[in-house]
Amino acid sequence: MKKSFGMAVGAMLLLMACTGQKGTAQGESGAEDSLAADTAFDVSDTLVFKEVRCQDNKPYKVKIVDYSGDEEPYPYTVETVADTWVVNTLWAVGGPAEAVAFVNQWLTLDAAGADSYSVHTAAEVAKAYEELEKEGVTDIRSALKNRWGEHQPDEDDDIDEDEMESMAFKSANEYSSSISVMWQTKNLLTLWDSGYDYEAGAAHGMPWGAAKTFDLKNLRILTLDDIITESGKQAVLKMIFDQLEDEYADVWDMASDASDFPGTAPALDKDGVRFDYGAYELGAYAMGMPSVVIPYEKIKKYLTPEVKELLGL
Repeated sequence: MKKSFGMAVGAMLLLMACTGQKGTAQGESGAEDSLAADTAFDVSDTLVFKEVRCQDNKPYKVKIVDYSGDEEPYPYTVETVADTWVVNTLWAVGGPAEAVAFVNQWLTLDAAGADSYSVHTAAEVAKAYEELEKEGVTDIRSALKNRWGEHQPDEDDDIDEDEMESMAFKSANEYSSSISVMWQTKNLLTLWDSGYDYEAGAAHGMPWGAAKTFDLKNLRILTLDDIITESGKQAVLKMIFDQLEDEYADVWDMASDASDFPGTAPALDKDGVRFDYGAYELGAYAMGMPSVVIPYEKIKKYLTPEVKELLGL
């Protein structure tokens, strides 16, 4: 589902660009300094987060080639473009200790570009996190440094023009991602993970968005099978597509594969169970990323007993 980015940025600039903002359990921010020191940490029934933001842009030279002529060599101009990236993520600094460790390890996997979508239990997350530690990754900032700081563009102003990247039009890579708290209770935390990736020269960028629900009582990330009973899946699918067809009536004729659950797991929100489809998952790019929320009262009889208990239903 994610995330590629062409030309990465330098480690030193990354370290200068990272800042932290401490928030409440719902993510409202105020000034604060140290991630490591804060994880010592506030005691709360729900998790308290610090917002971490890292961003940079890196200029480099390219050849803008005019391919409109009939003969080579084609004329070109040397111009400067700048790759840009922005990462907004979270770091838990308060709450039950086991939940804090579980969520922070997953956030670190995500920041490092590791496969954070195939791990579901605390043991699986911890094992993947141990592999990152071997590479010197210990928290969000070191994950970002390790991910984006390994390859630096050539900064030599006198670079040989024959070695420059060629483009048909002035373009640069863009990457942005954001993780925010969608909803949380004592037992549940739902994060919204979204972003945008544009590779220079592509017809358009690719957005993504997925909600993930953490069961803080049993230390697991909820999957479709954890949330919806097997016997209830067909009934829930019909509810999803009836609602999609109604809410996206103006573009529903573009849908070409409206027959299954989204590729990402459903999530628990304050109003009900949320289902998010990615770009192109149901049909044309113009459909965007269709999403529906089915109210708990409507879907309750199809929920697993474990989820009903977590929700207090």
